[in-house]
Amino acid sequence: MRLVFSFILFQLVFTSYGQISRTIDLDSLFEAKNREAVGKPFPKFVAKTDKGEFNSDSLVGKVVLINFWFEGCHPCIAEFPALNELADKLKGNKDFQFISFTWDNPETIKRVKDKYNLQFKVLSVDPNECRRLNGNNGYPTTIILDRKGIIRYLTLGGSTDSERAIDFVMNTLLPKLQKEL
Repeated sequence: MRLVFSFILFQLVFTSYGQISRTIDLDSLFEAKNREAVGKPFPKFVAKTDKGEFNSDSLVGKVVLINFWFEGCHPCIAEFPALNELADKLKGNKDFQFISFTWDNPETIKRVKDKYNLQFKVLSVDPNECRRLNGNNGYPTTIILDRKGIIRYLTLGGSTDSERAIDFVMNTLLPKLQKEL
């Protein structure tokens, strides 16, 4: 009897709860959190590259584009051609640095760099450090820092359509970078 009563109570509560409209706009929650990050310093870090260590101190005085990715992220991969194009456009500017973070292992990084001919520095950190640095935003996340290391722009997510990725990189990121430069 107790079991039947518990089951009926359970059904009643959850059926009633399911009738209540509770719409949570996750995008607006992320946007609010990211608006708070803009204007704050980017966290200090030390990361591995295929040539040794790289740390945040080497970014001082430069406008920095940071991209977070991993091999299994289809929107991340879709951005690579556009990010390569952006890197090529700004490669002659000594006041600009483009770095990317991934938690992929060195073999995967090499394979991805070779396959997509990545034109930007790839830094390897563990997954927890990647999440700390990108503010738990997921992938891809793209950040622009000013010369003092202050976050001036932060966006997350992307399209798997390379044409939309090119549009975003060339018509949103590039103008924001040029404004900082």
